Amino acid sequence: MQRKTLWFTFWILACSYCIAHAGEAESREHKVSQLGVKGHYYVTGTVSRITDGAVFLKTGELREREFTIKEAHREKIKGLKVGDRITLELDEGDLIIDLSRGNAQELKGLEKKNRFVKGEVVGYEPLKKVVTLKLKDGEMKSYAMKDAAATYMNDIKMRTGVVLEIDKENNLVEDVKVQGEEY
Repeated sequence: MQRKTLWFTFWILACSYCIAHAGEAESREHKVSQLGVKGHYYVTGTVSRITDGAVFLKTGELREREFTIKEAHREKIKGLKVGDRITLELDEGDLIIDLSRGNAQELKGLEKKNRFVKGEVVGYEPLKKVVTLKLKDGEMKSYAMKDAAATYMNDIKMRTGVVLEIDKENNLVEDVKVQGEEY
């Protein structure tokens, strides 16, 4: 009898999970195709609450999105309050790579032209989130990184050729690709 109850409970939980997450992949594909940007998509939400170090957004998704107040300040977004509209740019790994005040539709017309830097990784300080590249002309240059880009750097070995996407608004590395990968 106990075995039947256990299997029934497992079956109910499995069905509930499938129903709860049924539309997520489809809605994400729709967002990517709407933007026309491979792998990156936007989510707009309303600030629902603010704690000591985090801001929480209610979006059309099943879960709340959150980011740190420190990230908002790096993006030059200050004075956030409950009810403000924020647009997040997410990469293919579902990590936040950019924040903007306002709706995605309002921001669509404002094209941002980030710059790209190619080089070979010669140093990386994960705690400071700083990467040092040896550029084509032999010059060594260091770049501060956003949290999402720093996460990807953990998988990249020294002496690997990379392309850094640098956000023109705050001069921070927004994305990292190994040379040869599609951008």
